[in-house]
Amino acid sequence: MYRNVGTRLPEDIVKNIEYIAEEEKVDKSRLLRNLIAVAIKEKLIDLALEKYSKREVSLGRAAELANIPIADFMVIAAKRKIPVNYTLEDLEEDFKAVMKVK
Repeated sequence: MYRNVGTRLPEDIVKNIEYIAEEEKVDKSRLLRNLIAVAIKEKLIDLALEKYSKREVSLGRAAELANIPIADFMVIAAKRKIPVNYTLEDLEEDFKAVMKVK
């Protein structure tokens, strides 16, 4: 389902949109939808990384906020040099839980 959203853009951005649409042989609406989708995905990842790095959310929740798998989130966090929020206490708890299963 699509909804119309209106916005005013500076002339230089409009010219760039027209140029890219012509080069890629797509209509401007499709180009804008694709560009916005990419920008939103990146922004969601940035926001999730920020919350994760501030320890406001867990790794799993951060991946959910970013709408990506945990493994992908971990790779992105590592590339941006954001350390894993995993303490020695977390490791001990996980180890105890594994030992109880055996």
